[in-house]
Amino acid sequence: MLNFGLKGLSRFLLAIAILFPFSRLQAQGKQPLSGPLKIGFLMDSLKVERWQTDLDKFQKRAAELGADVLVETAEGDDELQLQQAVKLLDSGVKALVLVPHDADKAMRIVRAAKAKQVPLLCYERLVRDADVSLFIGVNALAVGLLQADFLSQQAPKGNYVLIGGSPTDINAKGLHDGQMRILKPFLDRGDIKIVSDTWTKDWDPSEAYAHMSEAIESSKGDITAVVASNDGTAGGAIQALEEHKLAGKVLVSGQDADLAAIIRILNGTQTMTVYKPLGSQAKLAAEAAVALAKGEAAKTTAAVSIGNKTIPAIPLNPVVVTKDNVKETVIKDGFQNLETIQKSLPKEKWPH
Repeated sequence: MLNFGLKGLSRFLLAIAILFPFSRLQAQGKQPLSGPLKIGFLMDSLKVERWQTDLDKFQKRAAELGADVLVETAEGDDELQLQQAVKLLDSGVKALVLVPHDADKAMRIVRAAKAKQVPLLCYERLVRDADVSLFIGVNALAVGLLQADFLSQQAPKGNYVLIGGSPTDINAKGLHDGQMRILKPFLDRGDIKIVSDTWTKDWDPSEAYAHMSEAIESSKGDITAVVASNDGTAGGAIQALEEHKLAGKVLVSGQDADLAAIIRILNGTQTMTVYKPLGSQAKLAAEAAVALAKGEAAKTTAAVSIGNKTIPAIPLNPVVVTKDNVKETVIKDGFQNLETIQKSLPKEKWPH
């Protein structure tokens, strides 16, 4: 018979209380209570303004949930992104969040995560592999529909220029599909003519500038609208339009609601952008990643299809932003700051 004093018995019971839940968590494959949960976040690039916002919001929410976020940024290098994935997986991350650079090459990262039995969450961009745990983001097709629909309502006739995103980004192709779905009836009737339709490597604004310059030269400046797939490519296109004294005369779309784009919209050189609630998206992604890391089910509300398989998803709704609703959208959400915008514009162009 064991004989403990009162203090000894208390210590024994405390040890049992600590040991039992630890063993239970281990048996369930969940993270032990020693040390913070580690989550890996593989970024493609931080060059575009929105991605830093995503990362900041994600890290903040993950920290609130008691998780450490280990971040790697590949800046468009697929081999480096794979190496970074292996590094994070070897470091003991319990979940991996991926913004892939190349939808095909990133399949290797999915396979590496599966080999380590680490759940992988695709953030904003999907890969061509159905073996991922979850997708969170905005449907690229829906964004393309909004862009082309808005411009075609403003200008149902004329010459259009399409400036797509990176050909390695599955979202860029989804955007283009959405744009063409809207424009096809206009094209079939002969009301709209596409005078240039190009991809932009790595969403590079300087390449978009070159595409726009070529389109202006080939059409002799006869351009009605530019369906630019994001705000970076819109900025490059608008620079070329400015050099030919066409800025403000040609409709231009965008995506991401970058500060520079909001200023251009209020200034009259960009027509619209598509805002995605990045704060909500990053927060929900952090919550899902922590749940997956703990071996729990993430709260999903939909599914997306890849091949013949569906993947659990958390979709978010895109919103058209024009000069008339800047305050009710990006400023109200805290995504852009009113004072910063006002400092960049004369008073008569401030959002109202």
